[in-house]
Amino acid sequence: MSNTGDPNFAPYPGRYEVARTKGVPPNEEPVLLDITGEADVAEQIDAIRPIVEAGPVPDGGLSWDHRTRVLTVRLVGAVDGSEPEVEAVKRAVLAQPADFTVEFESVRYSREELLELADDIFRNAHEWGPADGGLAGFWDTLRNRIVVLIGDEPEDLSRAWIAAIERRQDERIVYEVVRHSMYQPWIVP
Repeated sequence: MSNTGDPNFAPYPGRYEVARTKGVPPNEEPVLLDITGEADVAEQIDAIRPIVEAGPVPDGGLSWDHRTRVLTVRLVGAVDGSEPEVEAVKRAVLAQPADFTVEFESVRYSREELLELADDIFRNAHEWGPADGGLAGFWDTLRNRIVVLIGDEPEDLSRAWIAAIERRQDERIVYEVVRHSMYQPWIVP
């Protein structure tokens, strides 16, 4: 198998030193680049993701903690064994080979719902918020919310954005005020 044209593959690093030490010819076959050392984990997670996304219950997203080697699968539904559809997804996920721990967490909002909300609020910020300034934010898988980042300067603009968010009365949206020097707004046309 030759992957010489694929930028994700490169010659095995240290192959000449290994070959000299072993007294064998160097392996010139390209290998998958693994900058983080977790390419195997990424493949295993990539096998789990479509199972969760295609399952009979809405998925709330996945998160990986490299320190504890735990993949958290979030599902909209009780993960306590009381919902057969949720249990079916859990069984299918746990049937996948994984050399890490898989945990399940119940969430209120689906990934799809929050991503649609994020798309709407950031694309249409000029319709519901102050006319001046950009808006930044993201879908926070851990909090199961959309986070809007508001710069602290100018103060009247940050107050206007806070008021606009609060007027929406949408518990799926939270905001954080960040120091202006840390804030790089994504300009919303």
